[in-house]
Amino acid sequence: MPNFKIFQDEPDQVRVKIFGGNNVAFNTDTSGNLAITSTGLAITPPANGLSITSTGLAITAPANGLTVTAPAEGLAITPPTGGLSITPPTNGLSITSTGLAITAPANGLTVTAPASGLAITPPANGILITTTGLAVATGTTDVSATRANIIDTAGTPDETYTVLGLKTWTFGVVNASTAANAQALVKLQISPDGTTWQDEVGPVTINQNGLSTFVANVFLKYARIYYSAVNAASAVTLNIFFQGQSN
Repeated sequence: MPNFKIFQDEPDQVRVKIFGGNNVAFNTDTSGNLAITSTGLAITPPANGLSITSTGLAITAPANGLTVTAPAEGLAITPPTGGLSITPPTNGLSITSTGLAITAPANGLTVTAPASGLAITPPANGILITTTGLAVATGTTDVSATRANIIDTAGTPDETYTVLGLKTWTFGVVNASTAANAQALVKLQISPDGTTWQDEVGPVTINQNGLSTFVANVFLKYARIYYSAVNAASAVTLNIFFQGQSN
């Protein structure tokens, strides 16, 4: 076109360029996408907050970590209905501030540990609980079994129990025989490996309708009851109870 040489010689000059407040043109990458070349991106949300309505927001932190500076009144995170999931990196999730305060909702805070268990590593000066107290649900064990028609006078070992995780535990043995002269000899055995056993309590003679309790004075990993009939002609029935408490 006559008198419009830029179309032929400098077509770049007819493009529209957008400048920011510092009179510097916006920068794009080779695909034409907007590139952020400053030290960071500041987003000022409106008064009612910033809503992300897509399926999710993925933030890839730089190698030295991602720093989130909360305002003076604190940072509120409202999880979706299905809950908020945080996947830590391979080397774990580190909280490097002076502490993390979690205010649970009215119905309590639920922490679901993975199958491998939940490990809490306290700092060098320990973990301080500053609330009115920590409620820990007490784990209990209550197992019973009936051994009927015992006529063996040599003796038979009962089921082996692992007591390593129990704070207190006791065996209770009831002679539930129908014959008045049916007596049983019962003793408590303990073992460090489940193979080599030591008599800890007994043998104790238990008469019909009698009850004896067995508690070890020495702590080892395994425990069991060992029983026999006093007279092979008088069959014995035993009700054996194992009861323990972990806390």
